[in-house]
Amino acid sequence: MVTKILLPIDHTDEQSWKKALPMAREQAKHYGAELHAVSVIPEIIQLPNLPANYGAGAKDHVRGKIREILASGGESEITIHIEQGSVYREILKLAHREGFDMIVMASAKGDFPNYEIGPNLARVVRNAHCSVVVVRS
Repeated sequence: MVTKILLPIDHTDEQSWKKALPMAREQAKHYGAELHAVSVIPEIIQLPNLPANYGAGAKDHVRGKIREILASGGESEITIHIEQGSVYREILKLAHREGFDMIVMASAKGDFPNYEIGPNLARVVRNAHCSVVVVRS
């Protein structure tokens, strides 16, 4: 039984949500499951010439962008998680820690031999403890 669904979104790439959001919504409705969104901010390297709080507003900025994306798709009540680090690792850690039963993730355009399967998606599919639905472009 699916009770919690996770939808990874990259606010800079429309392909990450354009088809995946409707699919995740459909799956949540079918199973009567909670739908959550996650966006992962790459780790900011602390260089000596940067102030200690460099990038402090990044999570708030990304959360606002994700809210806009979800609102434009008719989803204003979805819980949003903002993580920081390696994309696939943070998705997997969150899914395991919070007990998600399904991850709905969009594929990306790619070249042979990885047609539409990027490295983050491949790692999530290979290592997830739960079902992963791949939404192709």
